Amino acid sequence: MIRLAENLEALSMSCGSSPFGCQIRSKAQAYGFHQSFAQFWTDGEAAYGKTDGSVCIAGEITDADEARAFLSAVGTNEVVCSAENAEKLGLNITESGAILQKVLRNGTVQPAEEISPREIYAVLKANGMVGEFEPFYLDLSHRMRHGTVRCAGVSANGKTVAVAAAVLGESASLISAVAVLPKFHRRGLGTAVVRKIERMLPSGTVYILREERKNEAFYDALGYKPCGAWAQGKLCN
Repeated sequence: MIRLAENLEALSMSCGSSPFGCQIRSKAQAYGFHQSFAQFWTDGEAAYGKTDGSVCIAGEITDADEARAFLSAVGTNEVVCSAENAEKLGLNITESGAILQKVLRNGTVQPAEEISPREIYAVLKANGMVGEFEPFYLDLSHRMRHGTVRCAGVSANGKTVAVAAAVLGESASLISAVAVLPKFHRRGLGTAVVRKIERMLPSGTVYILREERKNEAFYDALGYKPCGAWAQGKLCN
């Protein structure tokens, strides 16, 4: 039975070590369990996190009929989950790709960098990776203050030209945004900013959700290997 989660402990077992678990736990730790725009549920096997109409699912869906009925009832616009869960739900897929992973064995973790969400937004916006400024700014700045997101930047001529962000789970991390200003592409800055964010993350597994047929050689050269597949889509009527 899918029930409302009221604390992190209730989510922990079903979140597990996965990119989706990182996303759900990061939001829950930053916003708590009493906000109408951020809600979390679990059935013991899977965890569900809903923010602004989008639902992220971690763990394994064991009762697809119950999960579909639940998602319809909470009024989700889109679902992000593993390809296996997407198939069980019968999602109408809009985006998909590979789940990549790499194990970090950091000694001393570097402190979080002081970088403005405005700088991060500007680079992501230039690459068509983000929507309106205000919701992006409010969410990222809140989670940075609560220590559930780490951000890094690389500068050229006094301007931030490459950025990366990572969300922190209980035992893993997810690098969720890597971008370089278009006119600075092919200068090694993408590699530099990924290496930089890696040094800010605790030892353990780091995940990346790579879009289908994009940046394969880039992440392979950085040591990230496929370990599954992800999908984003809408419930079929």
